Amino acid sequence: MGDPKCTRPRCLATLIVVAVTSVFLCYYFLKVDLVSVMSEKVTNFDRSKYLIPKDAYDERVSIAVNTAPKFTYVAPNYTYVAPNYTYVAPENLTETLKRIASMHKVPSVNCHALFKDSQRDIEYARNKTKNITSPISDLAYLSLTADCRAFVTSRGYILSPLTKEEEDFPLAFSILTFKDVEMVERLLKAIYRPQNYYCIHVDKKSPDSFYQSVASIAKCFPNVFIASRRIDVQWGWFSVLEPELECMKELWRYPKWKYFFTLTGQEFPLKTNFELVKILTVYDGANDIEGTIKRANKERFRTAPPLGITPIKGSVHITVNRDFVGYILFNKTAEALLEWAKNNVSIPDETYFATLNHNPQLGVRGAYKGVPETDEDGKPFLTRFKNWGSYKCSGGQYVRSICILTLGDLPLLGKVKHYFANKFYLSEDRVVIGCLEEKIFNDTRDEYLGVKTFDTSYYANLSFVKNKV
Repeated sequence: MGDPKCTRPRCLATLIVVAVTSVFLCYYFLKVDLVSVMSEKVTNFDRSKYLIPKDAYDERVSIAVNTAPKFTYVAPNYTYVAPNYTYVAPENLTETLKRIASMHKVPSVNCHALFKDSQRDIEYARNKTKNITSPISDLAYLSLTADCRAFVTSRGYILSPLTKEEEDFPLAFSILTFKDVEMVERLLKAIYRPQNYYCIHVDKKSPDSFYQSVASIAKCFPNVFIASRRIDVQWGWFSVLEPELECMKELWRYPKWKYFFTLTGQEFPLKTNFELVKILTVYDGANDIEGTIKRANKERFRTAPPLGITPIKGSVHITVNRDFVGYILFNKTAEALLEWAKNNVSIPDETYFATLNHNPQLGVRGAYKGVPETDEDGKPFLTRFKNWGSYKCSGGQYVRSICILTLGDLPLLGKVKHYFANKFYLSEDRVVIGCLEEKIFNDTRDEYLGVKTFDTSYYANLSFVKNKV
């Protein structure tokens, strides 16, 4: 055997080998650990931990590993942390729905009487409107959502599709927000189902506290996300339309949904998810988009549209089938029309969608083939209820000529055929939202129990349903 003593060259060589090996091992394990952590935070959703249909989960996984979509996707500018809770499907949905409905009973107010136009109850409720429930500050949501399981339970979210019909007919929503987290959260809660998809756009000029609070809510649900790109929305400019297009791009990544709704944070549903699905089923691809030529502000169109298209005035509020969204995202004619609207139209958000839907020669699925004139009898616009002065405005307050809806408007809101209503200020009247919320959850419970039915004959016979591309 040789000399066991460590000569200088031998020791030096040994130290080099040990050092190189140590660096390699540290790098390897650090890399593996980092990949594991990032995978857990961003893409590795365990379907056993969420009450969401298997196909919806598989969509999310396939998106992460398959080829990127045709449009440019920008990663969110916030750190997403995978929820660390387990949602368990309730064993008894009947009792769960009864509990959730009871949670939304407005204290000290008879909402049923308000919907029935009881003037005595309306006056009584007006005297209590500021004291019905305590407002929740924006920053409070950071604490409320620290434990997501406790949050969804305490706030009364419905974590089941409830019916096979609803499960097989997922919906997609964009929600444009800029203030009042509580109003946004109550809207989300009223329309939330695990099979649906929700894109929330937070205005770029909103305070960071508002953004973080909304993001904290979104992180509690695998099918709710914040739009990747934030836009400074200015009324009357292309920036009003832009967030809707961004949400369309991001929602397109989930191929199961059937219809798309545009919402804002100052709106509330007048129909349950079940009723929306029943309505859209009989629509069979028809789009509900406002449109007019006679009442269009011709001075808004500085040039003629391309390709002989007729310009139509309408609304940014739309209810459209998935193919309509696909046409916007990938069709060259839609792209040319968008460039025209962006550069040659005042208030382009009131032109783009309406023009696509009322030029049937373009072949957009669900487009209207009749005369593009929205009116209450012939071609009603049901996507959104707004009181422009056609009805008495109970609170007497208008913003941009739209009545701010209050508890005195509940009798009207309980009768109209529309899907959503605009506009509400929670800081002004908490009873109107409380009673609408109570009604939505009571109706959802009763539909599940089979004691409330919904007649779709009115919607099946609408002109834009019978006369579509």
